[in-house]
Amino acid sequence: MKNIAGLFLLLIFFQSFIAAQTPKEGIWKGTIIYSNAEIPFQFEVDYPGKSESPILTFINGKDRASLQASVRNDSLIIPMFGFDITLKMKMGEIHMEGRLYKHYRNQSYSFRAEYGQPRYEITEEEEPLDVGKRWDMTVNYGRSSEYPAVGLFKQNGNQVTGTIMTEVSDYRFFEGKVEGNSIEMSTFDGVHSFLLKGTYDADDETWNGELVLDDGYSRPWIATRDGTARLPDPFEMIDLTDKNIKPDLESLAVLAEQKINPEEYIGKVLIVQLMGTWCSNSQDQTRYLTEWVEEHPDKNVEILAVNFEANYSPEYGLNRIKTYKERLGIPYKMILGGPLSKSKAAEAFPFIDEIVAFPTLVFIDKKGYARYVHSYFTGPATGEYYEEFDRRFNDIVEELTRY
Repeated sequence: MKNIAGLFLLLIFFQSFIAAQTPKEGIWKGTIIYSNAEIPFQFEVDYPGKSESPILTFINGKDRASLQASVRNDSLIIPMFGFDITLKMKMGEIHMEGRLYKHYRNQSYSFRAEYGQPRYEITEEEEPLDVGKRWDMTVNYGRSSEYPAVGLFKQNGNQVTGTIMTEVSDYRFFEGKVEGNSIEMSTFDGVHSFLLKGTYDADDETWNGELVLDDGYSRPWIATRDGTARLPDPFEMIDLTDKNIKPDLESLAVLAEQKINPEEYIGKVLIVQLMGTWCSNSQDQTRYLTEWVEEHPDKNVEILAVNFEANYSPEYGLNRIKTYKERLGIPYKMILGGPLSKSKAAEAFPFIDEIVAFPTLVFIDKKGYARYVHSYFTGPATGEYYEEFDRRFNDIVEELTRY
């Protein structure tokens, strides 16, 4: 009898221990910890249908992205979307700690999470500084490798959201605050953890600060408010005035078993996507293309994704393609193009020495001639630019399918 009572008490203790470790439903503040900065973000924990495994919804501005976590012993395991990245944390009711593992780089970062905390504390009660809607920016300012950028922002009191566009795609959804003469914004999209910090100089009407892009890696920046700030048109960055060039489609695949037969695409419009599974902008574009194919099943259009991997080996690359297609529900063909290289990605296209950015789209007509190149991606965070890409993408498809 004593043994039964003891087991009963042990069971109650075990159940109470598990309950105490279960993360509470609601909003959490997560923090990626670099040696030179801490990158805050928010996520929501939910247990639909009283499931023991929670769904985590990551929050960046208006962006919401949900993932199913799995429970393993005392930890939550979260595969980060289509990336080769895993977030692992020891469970706790109101506090959790763990690591973010970037497997493709063999790197990891410390992580902590606190229940019910805001992304940023706001203590300033005075009327906030007007950030402006658009900035003309220079990143890596004062160095030989400086480059232009455009900041796009929306402000509601002290709260600021927006993104930074560059000639190699946008930095996705930032969220943060303006307080006094300072601004601080962050984003975590599953692969990138970025932090923008800056101050406003009222005398020369400029912003300047630091853009933290990785552990120990940051770039200085300077900006002025400019409603006319623009970047080069991504459809015009590659010179394709000669409309009589056929890409060497057979050379796109690095593996013999994936070789492309150009004859398969004669009579069809072919869109080649040069991308990487490690790239958040490639994933944004992949989601766009996947949705477009599902909405236009009758179009005489084929999409071919060519994947260039940062941590390259044939085995790793094929496994990444398999996992990527499964997680994102990609309905079109993906092949392995080789190791990450802008010049390697351009080898099949005689009119390109090297591509400007991953991802890049090449539009090929029914006779096999290259007609358009789109050199970087303005994703959903860019608002009007994303809508403009959608419009021009569909106009080009209509033009090329018409004859």
